[in-house]
This record gives sequence, structure tokens and C-alpha cells, in this order.
Amino acid sequence: MLSMVEYVHERMHTYDNLEIGVDFTMGNGHDTKSLIECCKEVYSFDIQEEALKRTKELVGDQAHLIRDSHENFDHYVDAFDIGIFNLGYLPEGDHNITTTLDVTQRTLIKAVEHMKKVIFITCYIGHPQGKEEALWIDNYVSDLDTHTYNVSSFKMMNKKNAPYVIEIERK
Repeated sequence: MLSMVEYVHERMHTYDNLEIGVDFTMGNGHDTKSLIECCKEVYSFDIQEEALKRTKELVGDQAHLIRDSHENFDHYVDAFDIGIFNLGYLPEGDHNITTTLDVTQRTLIKAVEHMKKVIFITCYIGHPQGKEEALWIDNYVSDLDTHTYNVSSFKMMNKKNAPYVIEIERK
């Protein structure tokens, strides 16, 4: 079975004619790299210098690597075809620096308004902040208009606190 990240990368390649991709949580750059493979232009955000360094080593100058909160994505791009959130903390980084509920709320609400095709969100519920974010996200996406959006989830049913993916597709 695919990991959550592998699942997202596989799913993103099912979409055609992707002009602009946004990696809202750059991390180690693997989502950015995958977006580069299917988009003409990619914007990638993180607040940590270490994330920019790791991603730059992986993708070079093939994407706009921006050291800023993903909350400010709309200062750099008006609309996008595909977006990816990989919430939580930087792998092999400081686990005290995580995405936070208040910023994730503001960002996701704006992102849904700005997206043209799809957003993928990987929720990590193995730490308190992640559980809080996931609970809010589950409630938020469940209330999105069914005439405008399809929302689905991919998760391991028999693994406690396993990460899971939410896909929001604009019809």
C-alpha cells in the first residue's frame, strides 16, 4: 500500500494542464519536486531556513522557494491549479516548530477560494497540534458546498494516529 505522500504524488499526476502549483509546507522539498514534474510554475513556502536549504538542494532553481508563512501565499500568486499541505513539523527538524491551527485555518480558507482544481492536505494526528488541526479541517471540508466541491479522504483504518489525506476538488 502507498504511503500518504506517495498517494498524493500519484493522485496529483491524474490532473491535466496544471499551470501553477503551490506547496504550502515546503519541508524537505519532496512535494515541491513532485509539483515541478506536473506544473509549469511552482511556489513553495516555509518559515524555516533549513527547509529552504534542503529543498534548494533537491530542486535547485526549478521553483519559487519562499521563506514566508503559507498564510501569505496570496501575496505571491493570485490563483493556482493544485496545492499541497503536508501539515505538522519538518522531518528531522525541530518538532517544537509546527503548523498551527490559527494559521492553517486562515490559509486553508483562502486557499480554497483561490484554487482552480485541487488541494491535498496530509494531516498528522500523532501530536496534539496535529489532532487539533485535523479536527477543524475535517469539520471545515465537510461543510464545503457539494455543488462546487468534491471532498474525499484516504486513510489507514487499522492504524491508530496514522496520518491521512484529504482531497478537495473543485467541480
